[in-house]
Amino acid sequence: MPEPTDSPAEEPLSGGFVADVVRVGDTVRRTPPANLDFVGALLRHLAGVGADLAPRHLGVDAHGRQMLSYVAGRVPWRDREDPAFFGDAALVRLAELIRRLHDACAGTGLAGDAETVCHRDLSPKNTVYRDFPAGPLPVAFLDWDLAAPGRRIDDVAFAGWHWAALGDDADPAELGRRCRLLCDAYDRASTAAAPARLARGELVGVMLDQIESTWRGIDAGADRDEPAMRRLRDKGAVNGIRRWQDWLRTHREAVAAALEA
Repeated sequence: MPEPTDSPAEEPLSGGFVADVVRVGDTVRRTPPANLDFVGALLRHLAGVGADLAPRHLGVDAHGRQMLSYVAGRVPWRDREDPAFFGDAALVRLAELIRRLHDACAGTGLAGDAETVCHRDLSPKNTVYRDFPAGPLPVAFLDWDLAAPGRRIDDVAFAGWHWAALGDDADPAELGRRCRLLCDAYDRASTAAAPARLARGELVGVMLDQIESTWRGIDAGADRDEPAMRRLRDKGAVNGIRRWQDWLRTHREAVAAALEA
């Protein structure tokens, strides 16, 4: 159905790099993901079970854009703009949200034969925060374009290296401590009668695989002349992420020791 001619003006939202995103009143319109049907079904499921960790899927507008409910809050789309977004309290709440997602999807048709459904792109830039007495805490995840069936450890590992510092100036023990905090909070936050626990001994290996997959995916996309991937490579993302991978390989044992401490 065509939208009314007096619909609110479009307001571009900051931070979008791959998709074009605008706000229209209390909705968000964005470039639809390739797996729109799956994403729509997932967001409807999460809304139906009261998971309260994602925007609501509202269909497609007259321009073919995905329509979502607007989630109020702050998104730290500038790298490391405020250390509080990465504090321990934020990590604990992050783990609780991830657990809520996984428990809501485990055993459903959306997960199929997999453990659960994973977001697969958890980063501060895809997370909405609101202010609480403990500081800014995550309340919802955005950008579900890569969501798919997967293992619980996948999302936790992805969050582990996106909410931490990697590279020459980073402290391997601090990365391990932060990953341990995520894992402990995730295990405590179970809503299931027979709670699944993370296989945290696999976490560092999963992070290494994800980091390699990330830079290779950007490189391959740039070679295919995909505009977003080309921009990322031009900004040095491939070389930067490869350096993270080399650093984590070098410090793997120290990170794992701190994780298991």
